[in-house]
Amino acid sequence: MLQVQRSPEVHDVVVIGSGAGGGTAVKVLTDRGINVTLLEAGPMLNPAKDFKEHVWPYQVDHRGAGAAAEMYFGRQQWGYFAAPNGYWDVPGEPYTVAPDNKWHWFRSRILGGRTNHYGRISLRFSDYDFKAYSFDGLGLDWPVTYEEMSPWYDKAEEFIGVTGTKEGIRTAPDGKFLPPIPPRVHEILVQKSCAKLGIPCIPSRMAMLTKSVHGRAACHYCGQCGRGCQTASAFSSSQAMIFPAMKTGKLNVITGAMARELLTDADGKVTAVSYVDKATRTEKQIRCRAVVVAASACESARLLLNSKSSRFPNGLANGSGQVGRNLTDTVGYSLSGYVPALEGLPRHNCDGIGGMHVYVPW
Repeated sequence: MLQVQRSPEVHDVVVIGSGAGGGTAVKVLTDRGINVTLLEAGPMLNPAKDFKEHVWPYQVDHRGAGAAAEMYFGRQQWGYFAAPNGYWDVPGEPYTVAPDNKWHWFRSRILGGRTNHYGRISLRFSDYDFKAYSFDGLGLDWPVTYEEMSPWYDKAEEFIGVTGTKEGIRTAPDGKFLPPIPPRVHEILVQKSCAKLGIPCIPSRMAMLTKSVHGRAACHYCGQCGRGCQTASAFSSSQAMIFPAMKTGKLNVITGAMARELLTDADGKVTAVSYVDKATRTEKQIRCRAVVVAASACESARLLLNSKSSRFPNGLANGSGQVGRNLTDTVGYSLSGYVPALEGLPRHNCDGIGGMHVYVPW
């Protein structure tokens, strides 16, 4: 019979997942003096060790290439530089797919989750994004409006630091912006061409600092954001939220903890979280007064569907039967072009931030 270890104490709040949602919950709660326990399926993050934005190729074992490097570093998709990124296939965490179906699930397994490596593009929804059915007759309207959400956008932007300029464009609402990132030479040429065609091409709204915010240094334009950011100039939940919360003494972080099920009492209230300790492959239960499920769309759905009981035969919070359905991924497409005006010019440093300095809004 499986031995389950149960925590003797009852924790105030358990937060599952340390990405954007979990990090925000942890920061807000600990700032208010509440004791929080954070469950993260991956290991602890050490930016000085795990982020490699200033590492030269000759400093890397196997130079980050080839089968030997894949075996040595255990990250077949991304190699050495992107160590905190995650995997399409997580070792020891397989999943099944229905016959004749193809589906790839990218998962980040480290403190801070995807916020350690996402593109930092930080755009607001417009008024009609919240009311798709009313405007287009498609989908469903959100239960909140842009006017209701705007103050919360302000709060988030002022905390994480978002670059940009106020343009008065309905599809790209203005916000609380830091100074914009100066355009590079090729971006100036793109802007000039857009101006001739009457197409708006404006400074990007990016969660990368052009001046210091909350003790995080301004970006030094090394252009290596995909390798992590030791100065925390590029926003991440781990550096901007969780590490400060740990300094309060109000946060207990449990790493290597794969949440399995939410346990409820006769009244349907969550009383504990069952998780698997990945190091020992044992099941543990942590009792709590409240729980925040912030494990990303797919993982949160998995957890809720696993949480079945006589009261919730289809899983917790699934009275609609829609949990785990209707998931939509983001879709990208890339183009490249040749700019004759740049031909024959001397080489110069145009690193900037890791990503675009300008963009064309809808």
